[in-house]
Amino acid sequence: MISPATPGDLWTLRRKPRSQVMLYNEAMLAKPHRFFWCALRSMTAGSSYDGATLMHRERSVRAAVQSLGRSSRAEHDIVMLATYGGERGYPTDPDLWFRLLEHLIFRAGRASVQRLYAALSQRHGELREIFRQLGFVHYTTQSVLRLEGPDWDQGTSLAPLRPQTRRSLFAIQKLYGLTTPKPVQQAEVRESRSWKLPRRRLSRPNAHGWVLGTDDTLSTYLHVTSGPAGHVFSLLLHPEVRDLTPDVIRFGLAQIRDDLPVYLLLREYQRELLLPASDLGFQPIGEQALYVKHTTAPVRQTILRPAIETIVETRLPIPTISSINENARAYVKSTGYHEQHRAAAGDAAVGHPDGA
Repeated sequence: MISPATPGDLWTLRRKPRSQVMLYNEAMLAKPHRFFWCALRSMTAGSSYDGATLMHRERSVRAAVQSLGRSSRAEHDIVMLATYGGERGYPTDPDLWFRLLEHLIFRAGRASVQRLYAALSQRHGELREIFRQLGFVHYTTQSVLRLEGPDWDQGTSLAPLRPQTRRSLFAIQKLYGLTTPKPVQQAEVRESRSWKLPRRRLSRPNAHGWVLGTDDTLSTYLHVTSGPAGHVFSLLLHPEVRDLTPDVIRFGLAQIRDDLPVYLLLREYQRELLLPASDLGFQPIGEQALYVKHTTAPVRQTILRPAIETIVETRLPIPTISSINENARAYVKSTGYHEQHRAAAGDAAVGHPDGA
């Protein structure tokens, strides 16, 4: 049986799972994911829009899937799959996770969540096949780099970036459209307001953004997500200013005031930035295949319903053509014409000299 997590499942979630897969996104690199507290929050919220934790219960086996909502977006990131108890064998982990993901897709559509995302490690071949069978589409590959070595570039120049403002949102969207392939744009469905920095919340890491260029035409955008586990950089660079990559990254490093790990995310269409990033001390630690699933939601009322259903019209009396005499009688009856005429004729007869 599959259903949302209940208070009775909290003890299971605190136990060590027999198998577990974490799907790290940008926020999870900056802040550790506490799936127990996320499950508790999803139970108290009572809605699947901001996140969901589903449990599969079968005899002595328990399995869980968890997704987190993106800030101000009708989208979820699948972040965890786990199995608890039982012996290895039937039902296998892929069988349990397939059913859980299938149910999660259904519930997400019912909650008006439009897209589900998953960042799968390259070593999870069997898991990628499960997502493919469920309709997830691989739209790009992402390299995760971590600052581990010295700055071989030994440069001191910093790009003159400034903090992003509300006026920068449209220009960031234009820069995104110029530097991102169409299939990726169709998968991510970005718009100007999606670049707005989210409000600070205890449950989410902090986000900062800096831009370079005029408010109408930007050449560089640096986004940094910071949390207690580290800092995560992502870049948008116009092809004509790729030589500024070291200065832009160095500017971001200058904003950090602690010694937490620093990560850099580069998509496969940003391969030319790997060399300048490695000169600054960033080393690849893994690759992720990014998947997306567009959900469907039930429609409350069919659009064609008024056209195909019969419309009950009110019956009106059919007008008839009356004769002239009928019209005259109706006029006399309503106005009292004859009574007025008779009274006037009598008065005239009384006042006449011959009427005495």
